Amino acid sequence: MSIKLCKSFLFVVLMLQTSLEAQKMKLPILFSDHMVYQRDKPFLIWGWDEPGQPVTVELSNYRQTSTADDTGRWEIELPAQSMGGPYSITIKGSTTEILSDIYIGDIWIAGGQSNMEWKLNMGIIGAEEEIHNSDYPGIRFFEIPKIYSFQERSTLDSGEWYVSNPVNSPNFSAVAWYYAKKYHLETGIPIGIISSNWGGTPAESWVPEDELLVVPGYEEEASEILNPEIEWDKLVKDNSKNESELYRRVADTTDIIHFGVHLENIDISDWDIVDLPNSKPLTDFVWLRKTIDLKSIDNVQLSFGKPGKFTVLYINGEQVYSKIWSDDPRIIEIDKNILRIGENTIAIRTVEDWDNKTFIGATNQFWIETALNRISLEGSWNFSNKIEPPLPEITRFQHLSGTLYNGMIHPLIKFPIKGTIWYQGESNVVTHQYYKALFSRLIESWRDKWGYDFPFLFVQLANYQERFDYPTESSWAKLREAQTQTFQEVDRTGIAVAIDIGQANDIHPRNKKDVGERLWMAARKVVFEEDIIHSGPMYKSHEIHDNYVEVSFHFAENGWYNKEGDNIEGFAIAGQDSVFHWANVKLVGSTVVLSSDQVQNPIEIRYAWADNPKVTLYNSEGLPVIPFRTDDW
Repeated sequence: MSIKLCKSFLFVVLMLQTSLEAQKMKLPILFSDHMVYQRDKPFLIWGWDEPGQPVTVELSNYRQTSTADDTGRWEIELPAQSMGGPYSITIKGSTTEILSDIYIGDIWIAGGQSNMEWKLNMGIIGAEEEIHNSDYPGIRFFEIPKIYSFQERSTLDSGEWYVSNPVNSPNFSAVAWYYAKKYHLETGIPIGIISSNWGGTPAESWVPEDELLVVPGYEEEASEILNPEIEWDKLVKDNSKNESELYRRVADTTDIIHFGVHLENIDISDWDIVDLPNSKPLTDFVWLRKTIDLKSIDNVQLSFGKPGKFTVLYINGEQVYSKIWSDDPRIIEIDKNILRIGENTIAIRTVEDWDNKTFIGATNQFWIETALNRISLEGSWNFSNKIEPPLPEITRFQHLSGTLYNGMIHPLIKFPIKGTIWYQGESNVVTHQYYKALFSRLIESWRDKWGYDFPFLFVQLANYQERFDYPTESSWAKLREAQTQTFQEVDRTGIAVAIDIGQANDIHPRNKKDVGERLWMAARKVVFEEDIIHSGPMYKSHEIHDNYVEVSFHFAENGWYNKEGDNIEGFAIAGQDSVFHWANVKLVGSTVVLSSDQVQNPIEIRYAWADNPKVTLYNSEGLPVIPFRTDDW
């Protein structure tokens, strides 16, 4: 065959192959092996094929045929199915697809930011045993790929259903896992979790932008997003280059040695001095150096307290530790072979990509210890952030109004769900005054898109940051208040209070079991309408009696439990001077009686009104009192 004929033949083959590929039937990625479909809802399945192509779907004893329209799209609805499985589904068009191991059960979207995203394999308390015992074929997870968009997307680019077992479960959302496990074991219903969440994102990015045009605080940004004159695609493309450069540089542990700053004998005379741990943030690529004197090099450990997210440690020019996003131990074993008796040089390179605010070390937790003694590393360090070019500036488009709704929720709205579990709010603390209206709009807009009022269960923010021994103001408390108000005012919502399980120095508490199981208690009431107390005690009303106040609560009918005996903390009262003082507390039936020698005529009450309050009081169901205040000061 001549070269010319050969090329012609290959062209014909290529065109034929392309034509066949164009005709091949396609399904949305959610319709695949191991999926769970919502019980008791019409079984709607759709896809694409050659225009005019007849398509037949068979499930159990049901069979239905339709025809692809002029755009190639087809849609078939089968009768609602009761829970059960495993089934297979056969779809016949220009090609035949057989979906296997399909269950009919309850579908829940697990939404929010990093505390919902946090996986079982990320240091969760009790995770090792949980993963080992996670062989439950009736529980499946699908993780939505992270993507933001300035237009509503109708399809997903990737994703896969995973059956729960010890191989797959480590990558499941821990909160969603504990919720799904309780749900499945107590009802026998197959559970499908669609995990659609993104760490650090605010609530407004999960709301359709046109819905935000009427939400106070978000009208201007929503209007800008909808402005057709702004070339968002170009802005995104330019930003992507900066993002790639940023993450390449922050994660680098090899190229940075070319700067030579880790070596011992370099000139640092033009460096600044900074005290560590630092109270004011350091910015950009931070280099730190300190010389210490060691009397022993045996059994040497170094404690950072809390190293930054991207940190590299050198001693005497040798790299001894690096952390890139990991949850590494904060105490590091140092090989004696790189140490010497006498002077040793420590060099640290650290950077914070999130907000370009680096803090390093922690009080009483920043030291180096040998077999002989412990040497504090607190105090003066040589510091420079001019060794490397500054941190590239990027725009986090995933934080803008509507962008995650468009990319990660809108592709799901034709797929029926039972409800949503949600853990988010940390990124809205600084705008807490808008959160109630924003969060309520999020819930109602999702329900509008699906076309029915599904249950929406959410986690109230956990305690976090420094604890004070006197009553304080708190933006975190105000965000929690907005969440409580949403629970009170929006129908078919449930709240899981987490005010007792947080960690002062970590925004990601590792106790996810209680969170997931408290969500399940809310589901028992909101979804299954069981006659149970499903929430921690919630403020109902109060009566003032001269020098004391009597407070009544919902969800305390069965009595109280105080985990510290008679010492009940967290209640504060104030008089006309608006100064709050800790209250003496007595439990009388389902009420709480408050008084203070410092407040003769109390008029207002607060409970657990702090970033990180001490919590001791629960109802007999073991659920903590919901933080509240009666004032609007």
